[in-house]
Amino acid sequence: MIPYFQSLLPHTEGGKLPYWLLFISVVSIFNSYQTYKSKDLELTKKVYENESSPSQPTKPQVTHLSARTFGTWTLITSIVRFYGAYYVTTKPVYELVQFTFLVAAWHFGSEWLIYGTCKLGKGLAGPLIVSSVSTIWMFLQKDYYLGSA
Repeated sequence: MIPYFQSLLPHTEGGKLPYWLLFISVVSIFNSYQTYKSKDLELTKKVYENESSPSQPTKPQVTHLSARTFGTWTLITSIVRFYGAYYVTTKPVYELVQFTFLVAAWHFGSEWLIYGTCKLGKGLAGPLIVSSVSTIWMFLQKDYYLGSA
């Protein structure tokens, strides 16, 4: 299986980041798809488990519109990350991918700690861990993939 992906991802010698970016991109596409197809929004509601915000305690935060908007944002980031898996040695692409993870980490962290629409649990843990670890990993590996120039 790995040799197949090496033919798809030319810059994988000694590094696992391109594989990770490809994996996260594919998973994100499926996550985006479910925001459009799910009638009960079950998976999206797991991320935003605090159904109401402190400022509007009876108004649900997850609606079909908000789920589809989130799904669209997720699809765009998955496309950027897919390109990042393939063009991991191209500085502008690398930096764009980094920003997708940084924005995601900020979004999930602020929804949890500032806005109170998320609570730390199964639904939030995955996106928060993936976005935070990926941001740090890309920061630490930048010189490896882009050189010290």
